[in-house]
Amino acid sequence: MSLRWNSLLLALVALAACHKKPASDKPANNAQDEANLLGRDVFATIDAVLSYKSAHQGRLPATLRQVGVDSLSKYTIRRLAVRDGSPEVTVVFRSTDGMQLSGCRATGDIQEEASLNGGVFTVTCGLRTGEPAQFKIPGAR
Repeated sequence: MSLRWNSLLLALVALAACHKKPASDKPANNAQDEANLLGRDVFATIDAVLSYKSAHQGRLPATLRQVGVDSLSKYTIRRLAVRDGSPEVTVVFRSTDGMQLSGCRATGDIQEEASLNGGVFTVTCGLRTGEPAQFKIPGAR
């Protein structure tokens, strides 16, 4: 009788395996997930830039290197610009293969927005099609 149960169990396992979705059917990252990743990087970089400004009598850094932030990571490129006296940070993917977004950007205003909205802030991202889109990024949990 033990052999019969083992055979039945083996048949059930084989049947269940036949109905399992292949790994390639897993849903790809969506645009919100990509925006969350890039947005948190933008926020951290803005935070470092504004900390530098506080420590240097209101002067903004000319480069990310002055702040101690690498402009290149394994998957992204970070850029700093100053527009009308306010820092703007852009973080883009080094490769957009398989991605829905090319990159995201924001100004120093996201710190105030996050402090007023329970950590939630907005970034503007570029879709791979070239169109801009805004995403709400949830605060760290």
